[in-house]
Amino acid sequence: MSNASRLYARPVRQLFIFVLALLVTVQAALSLYAWTLSERRLLPELGRKAHTTGVALSAQLVRAVGYGIPLRRLEGVPEYFGEVLRKNSDLAYLRITDPGGAVLFGSSSNGGYAAGGQPDQFLDTELPLVHEGRVIARLHVGVDKGYVAARVRELRYDIGIVLITSLLIAFEILWFIVTLNFTAPMRQIVGLMTHIAEGDFRERTPPPATAVIATRLHRISARLNQAYADLLEKAAALAVAAPHHAARAEPLLQRLRQAYAFGRSPGDELIQHRIVLVRVLSFLFMFAEMLSRPFLPVYAASLPAEGVAGGLHASLPVTAFLLGVALSMPFAGSWSDRLGRRSSYIAGALTVMTGLAATGLVPDYLALVAARAVTGVGYAIMFMACQGYVFDHTDSGNRGKGMALFVGAIMVAEICAPAVGGILADRIGYRLVFLLGAAVALAAAVLAAGVLQKAPPAAPAGARSDARSDARAAAQGQPLLARLARNRRFLALSILSGVPAKFLYSGFLIFLVPVLLSSLGHSKSEIGRYTMLYGLSSLALAPLFAHLADRYNAYAKLVAAGGVLTGMGLLPVAYGASGEMVMLGIAALGVGQSMSISAQLVLVARVTQAEARQAGTGPIVGIFRLLERLGAAAGPVVTGMLAARYGAPHAMTLLGVFALGASLLFALVFVLASRGAARHPGAGGVRTAS
Repeated sequence: MSNASRLYARPVRQLFIFVLALLVTVQAALSLYAWTLSERRLLPELGRKAHTTGVALSAQLVRAVGYGIPLRRLEGVPEYFGEVLRKNSDLAYLRITDPGGAVLFGSSSNGGYAAGGQPDQFLDTELPLVHEGRVIARLHVGVDKGYVAARVRELRYDIGIVLITSLLIAFEILWFIVTLNFTAPMRQIVGLMTHIAEGDFRERTPPPATAVIATRLHRISARLNQAYADLLEKAAALAVAAPHHAARAEPLLQRLRQAYAFGRSPGDELIQHRIVLVRVLSFLFMFAEMLSRPFLPVYAASLPAEGVAGGLHASLPVTAFLLGVALSMPFAGSWSDRLGRRSSYIAGALTVMTGLAATGLVPDYLALVAARAVTGVGYAIMFMACQGYVFDHTDSGNRGKGMALFVGAIMVAEICAPAVGGILADRIGYRLVFLLGAAVALAAAVLAAGVLQKAPPAAPAGARSDARSDARAAAQGQPLLARLARNRRFLALSILSGVPAKFLYSGFLIFLVPVLLSSLGHSKSEIGRYTMLYGLSSLALAPLFAHLADRYNAYAKLVAAGGVLTGMGLLPVAYGASGEMVMLGIAALGVGQSMSISAQLVLVARVTQAEARQAGTGPIVGIFRLLERLGAAAGPVVTGMLAARYGAPHAMTLLGVFALGASLLFALVFVLASRGAARHPGAGGVRTAS
């Protein structure tokens, strides 16, 4: 960092740390306060509910006695009490005792007092039954203390999740605001002043119109460049009209060229800052779409769907979304290249908003499937706009850092959105969560309109997004596909690693986890907490495994090990389905894919070097990505059929067997194919270390 950069970097960093520390302190204090209030507020609330229920029941019982029916001869009281308990899971028992304490009627949920439970396990609310001025019996309404403890524990989990997710969201927003309003303008001002002081008057990327000082400095450079261009034009005219005078002026021009720099600077000093602007846009569209992840299959299964097979009922909307993404991605990328990042992002955001709003407003199964497909198209457009923006503002020297910022936003959304969506679904319902996602997508469109450039910048030399890769892959057609079909290592990497990885991600994490946990009695909040474990694993461990792969050249080993670990984590559910077993599977999937995902792309480039010399790396990566997306689209459908036929726990076990078998077969085929490529380099590419 230069001395000039230190003039603004340190104060901005100190301001950022101060504001972030203030946010952490306030959020932690509020969470601690809510933590201490959870039990004190919940107990009186349950007591009031028990009293309200008791008042309503006692009124009905007294009214029946008033009709001349003796209390002991009332029919159907235990059955009626049982129905009330089924509708109110927080109540443990209902019983009626005579004035002497003998039980007349009673009904309880599991292990209630009336069924022989210990009295100290329950909070008992007693209400007298008064007829003609005397107490004829007493009604007891019980609340299980274990239920109270479970509710308090769940509330405290939610408080912790809200603390973590709110801090992550606040960090993203704070980073965006500081970059937009402080770091980028100050960096550009200091950079322009430094260059002018050094005699470098070359024009650079124009600053935003709101950056007044930077705009004035940029105009100074522009006027000086124009003056220099005018001087060169006059010198050229003088050389024609009076060559002897032009000869005397040439040394002066030469000294001017040596002392100062004019023209257009090829670099962009705000590359990282520009990518931070699109990072928050990436986070917002991922957040909007992932809010429904903890409950979408369960919500789909709750809607009537005539003529849809049981195995497809819950999975078809998930598949519609993933298929919309897979089929739209190549066209979305080329369309974004032509239309511009700003316009394409806004169009994608509005499409996502339409799909989510339709999902929330039209509780119809076919409308849900269509809306999810529309949302998938919008997702593809937004994804390619953000990724294309990163490619437009980076080159081969800093593209890895730019993509890391982009992927980091996706991982943060992977952590925050399912947890927040699960908590909200438990409290405000499914449909309002979809509408909230639509509102977030609309906010993303408005923000993109304000911060992204209206006209697409010229892409740096060599920059090519996956969208262009997909388009070129389609253009190459059969010849490239035929060459890749003869590359056994590429086939093994695609069919036995890339496709299974996306298949397991969509089939297990997106579809089966909500279905299985819901069948085990877990709330939407719990499902969201379980699901966020995948994002936490990926965010924490992906950089570590990428470093290990680079250091030890262990790409193939990590790909195989990641698949084996995923399969091993899914198998223990065969010994008994439980939340802990599902959590183990999610953690194994997160860690396993952290090991393999980044290594897969490196291997794709390495094992297809011969094909890339003719067709380029882009089309090959495009074909690999397309196969992955088709695998993702197949995941929910196949898993749904397995769950319908064998049950969700056995479906999870079968997915584990599939992951384990595919990974072991990949390791075997890849090793054998690598040995063959080493013996015959011209047939399958160059030799690739594992």
